[in-house]
Amino acid sequence: MIARGARAQPATRRLRACVAIIAAAILAACSQPAPPPTEFAGGIAIPAGAAGLREHVDDGFRSMTAYYRFELPPQQLPALTVALRCSLGDAGTGPRPAGAGDPAWFAPDPSHPHRRCQSQLASGWFYELEVDLARPERYVVYLIAFS
Repeated sequence: MIARGARAQPATRRLRACVAIIAAAILAACSQPAPPPTEFAGGIAIPAGAAGLREHVDDGFRSMTAYYRFELPPQQLPALTVALRCSLGDAGTGPRPAGAGDPAWFAPDPSHPHRRCQSQLASGWFYELEVDLARPERYVVYLIAFS
């Protein structure tokens, strides 16, 4: 309501002010970082001790591939392999060769010892797990999930 004798603001000024307020609210909401994921694609829980988690998801028309890289304390590795239902092979060198669609950060060092396994869950998800054993206090884990 406009006080008697006061000049009315043109409608465009009021509209611009409203738009600026709404735009600022949207920008503030969108600029908040997304919370870190709590599970891998396919519903497998991310271990509590996972640090430095990186994730990249390629969501195709009929399939999805998700890449994960993180560090994990060695004592938590057995629980992860049980959840994925895979049995890690013996330590060896020469990680899985990089694929054309792999993110740049998803590149295991070929000179480090690795253990790996693959699995398929009833839910239709396939997993490839590769563990870099170079640092005994914290393993670097590479995981690919695809459906």
